[in-house]
Amino acid sequence: MNERIRRNTKKLAWRACAASVAMILLFGTSDARSESLAFSYSSLPYAQKAEDGFNATIVVASANIRDNPGTVNTTVTWVLYNGERVTAKDVVTLDSDPSGSKTWCHIEFKDAGGGVHEGYIVDSFLVKDETLVEDTAFEEEIAEFPESYKIYLRDLHRIHPNWHFRPAFVGRDFQEAVDRESRLGVSLIENYVNDAWKSIAEGAYDWETGEYVVYDGKLWVNASREVIMHYLDPRNGLSEQNIFQFLELGYHPDYQKEEYVQELLKGSFMEWGTIENPGYDDDQLMSYAEIFMLAARQSNANPVFLAAKVLQEVSAEGSGSTSGDYYSEYFKRQYTSLYNFYNIGASSSPDPVALGLALARDGRDADFNAKYDLPWDNQVKALVGGSKFISNAYINIGQNTTYFMKFNVTPSDPSQFGNHQYMTNIEGAYGEGRKMYKAYSRAGILGQDLLFTIPVYDNMPDKPCAMPAENGNPNAYLKSLNVDGNALTPEFDPIECQEYSLVVPASCKVLHIDAEPASDKASVSGTGDIEIGSGINTIEILVRAENGSSKLYTITVARNADAYESYFTTDIPYADDFFGGVTPDTTVAELKARLEMKEGYTLNYFNMNAEEKGEEDRIASGDLIQILDSEGNAVYIGTIFIRGDANGDGKISSADLTLIARYIMDEGSLSGAGQMAADANGDGKISSADLTKISKYILDEGEISQ
Repeated sequence: MNERIRRNTKKLAWRACAASVAMILLFGTSDARSESLAFSYSSLPYAQKAEDGFNATIVVASANIRDNPGTVNTTVTWVLYNGERVTAKDVVTLDSDPSGSKTWCHIEFKDAGGGVHEGYIVDSFLVKDETLVEDTAFEEEIAEFPESYKIYLRDLHRIHPNWHFRPAFVGRDFQEAVDRESRLGVSLIENYVNDAWKSIAEGAYDWETGEYVVYDGKLWVNASREVIMHYLDPRNGLSEQNIFQFLELGYHPDYQKEEYVQELLKGSFMEWGTIENPGYDDDQLMSYAEIFMLAARQSNANPVFLAAKVLQEVSAEGSGSTSGDYYSEYFKRQYTSLYNFYNIGASSSPDPVALGLALARDGRDADFNAKYDLPWDNQVKALVGGSKFISNAYINIGQNTTYFMKFNVTPSDPSQFGNHQYMTNIEGAYGEGRKMYKAYSRAGILGQDLLFTIPVYDNMPDKPCAMPAENGNPNAYLKSLNVDGNALTPEFDPIECQEYSLVVPASCKVLHIDAEPASDKASVSGTGDIEIGSGINTIEILVRAENGSSKLYTITVARNADAYESYFTTDIPYADDFFGGVTPDTTVAELKARLEMKEGYTLNYFNMNAEEKGEEDRIASGDLIQILDSEGNAVYIGTIFIRGDANGDGKISSADLTLIARYIMDEGSLSGAGQMAADANGDGKISSADLTKISKYILDEGEISQ
């Protein structure tokens, strides 16, 4: 190292110290430092010897445990998660492995119930207590971090002793931050991931259709709360690659070189691309790496970060935002010679690219356009002007890491808590951080003095929040349920009701059940041709969701054994097991008095859901008369209807008009009793004439003959 570089490195270290003091002043302190601890380290756990091996901690989000070392001819027997403790035993080194993981460690661990298990894990997925070496100065540096952070920071310090870590005390409850980031459209994930990682909250998922609501483009849906907790929890980012989401993003020319940017651009559309007549610095030809360095100088932003952000936004292949010739199918408009490498203004919509290019073309006002080099009608202006926007809008106001750009939990402006966030991709900060790590690694500069600012929340969980298990879609609702074309009581509503009833004549011995699940990943049983006997039959349709949860739909089918005259006599008008001729104010006791039972038979009276009604209860369309023989067997079911009471609530009102009108227009269905009741004028048809009849009754301008 020459003298100039040595002096600059010392300056950088002083800058890091100054920055850390500034961050402490900015973020303040909180009770987060006295939270309950995930690991019991009353003193430093250096070389804690277990009974047979060393204690160790899982330091990746999730790790497969296999029955033997390697990934060939082995079986995954368990999955352990970030922060779980194990006993590390022998280490096995393989000659080769397709996964690239040659070194495996034999471990032993306990499950939640105390059962002991063993297996093999990739050795680098562990931090073993035996590897920790006491470093008093470093322990003082990380003293204010909660204990649940320190085990990861110690391991990073062992690998990279020149890295520095500073806490940023957010001053907010962790669950409060989760609530803010769980709002619709704020934290998105690609729709092709396992359904367990997608939100099923109200507005994010339609339980009746099994469809997730798309909030950006054609693919991005809301991430589940558990996934948001995982990515929001800073402890899950404390690995060698993921920690770069906490790297401070200011420009330091002494160690942010053009060759580092060029390494990051390898394999992308910008690797060998050059721009002619860029209009900056009197250059006639500039490479993309040179443009990023120019952007860094003018915006005071880390050029490696800028390049990583572009790759995160538009991919290594580029996109319509960088092509210079984009046609929007949604807006029916061509965007030529316009560029927006950072997708600034490309907000969630059916075509976010078009919105970003509209900003590149029009900007906002004269001051804004002059400040950020708009219009962005060439690549250089788009990269330089966009970097100025990012720096001024985010880095220079405290959102100076990719984590803070995704999760705005900085306390500098409490009104913006959870707002003013650069990206909606829940994995965005991780992705950009890994790209920066890749660039630093390729360039061989991971050993530089680097400052990482890591947030600390109040009331954090004891252990890092693990990713939820990929157990699939939870939807166990039906989309449709049909019983030989019969109308169910009540009307089919798969979300609100899973219990239905139906009355069929004695001639009906088989019912065909069709049922379709809301999710195409669910299964349905209990359908097809179902034989039914006389009296009450219960048909059960079971829907089992992909994740194993289930819902049971039941249909209570009453099948008559014979004509009612065999069991009782009555003056109530009768047709096909339906009994009318009663008024809405009739009580159950009054109706029973009109039914004279024959010897050996008894009567029960139920509502449409087969629930027994009291003597003083009012009758309603759809009520059931059940006749039992001397042995208690149901031998006959009859159904009551009141003309005009189509919805079965025992009243004649505007609600019945709405239901009948929908039925006439083929927009709804009626139960058997509902159809009898809807024929208010008794002409054997359901038509507008019945609506008129009921309307006049409601207005006290006419009567309905029962």
